[in-house]
Amino acid sequence: MRYRFVDEIVSLALDGAPRIEVAKRFDPGDDVFSGPQGPERVPESMLLELMAMTGGHLLFRHLGERRLPLLLKVPECRFEDSVSAGEPLRAVAALCGVSSVADDGTSVAEAETQVYVETRRVAHARIMYVCVSVPGIGVAARGARV
Repeated sequence: MRYRFVDEIVSLALDGAPRIEVAKRFDPGDDVFSGPQGPERVPESMLLELMAMTGGHLLFRHLGERRLPLLLKVPECRFEDSVSAGEPLRAVAALCGVSSVADDGTSVAEAETQVYVETRRVAHARIMYVCVSVPGIGVAARGARV
């Protein structure tokens, strides 16, 4: 499996209410389908990872590509339906807020995320991140390629 959880950024809005929408399709040949859920069903852990990465992409861009968002916790997560291999997914994240927690620019952020197959919502989560500067590394120069 190529551990790349965002195939394409469909839309990105950083003004007003920051929001991102991404597209993802789990190829039926990926090794993620060799687990206990069988060869046809996307594991829920992969849907959660998709939501976490979608929120992380939004935060990275919202913070000017100068701080790295790291998963802090998932206070709420629900899976409403299953997803089959090869189905086109749409993940959406909206920024709920960012709070500074240290003089060095470290902050805590929260995002609401959802995954859809067409118009059917299959998962949603509230995800929190700690956003940190990485001394000696140009995060923006390395930026996440999508």
